[in-house]
Amino acid sequence: MQPPPGPRKQRTRQHVIADQSVNHVERYVIDAGHTAQRLGADYGYDLVMQTYDPDGYTEPGLIYFQLKASEALARSGNDFAFDLDVRDYNLWKVEPFPVILVLFDAAARRAYWVHVQDYFAGGRFRRPKKGAKTVRVRVPRGQVVGRRAVAAWRRSKAGVAVRLV
Repeated sequence: MQPPPGPRKQRTRQHVIADQSVNHVERYVIDAGHTAQRLGADYGYDLVMQTYDPDGYTEPGLIYFQLKASEALARSGNDFAFDLDVRDYNLWKVEPFPVILVLFDAAARRAYWVHVQDYFAGGRFRRPKKGAKTVRVRVPRGQVVGRRAVAAWRRSKAGVAVRLV
């Protein structure tokens, strides 16, 4: 079959690893008995997680995810460094339910996470300067996406849901 004449849209390696990052997180969420919904338009969130109790009943609230995929993650000591768009920071700092930033290392097929509101409230975070376009976030190498991570995300959401009632 002959390709159509003229320029066309192309699926790039970055598109492939972005999809791999979402799939990587989805598998752990689904295996834990929860659901993950991909969001089409990117307004600060790529994936939303709904949790369920041991009897399969839905639990209040959601967990939001922003996923960033790379062939190799930028290291900074024992962490990975990521420059976050300040507009995402401004949104996430007022979001009551957990927002999880996930960095996916395509070469290693591993992902690392940080609960951003906890990170912003912690002592290691520097607030962005006025007029800044980005803010540096450090994601611990020890926080690997897996079964334990899903359980931690669920606990974080449950704590928020209790405070909001």
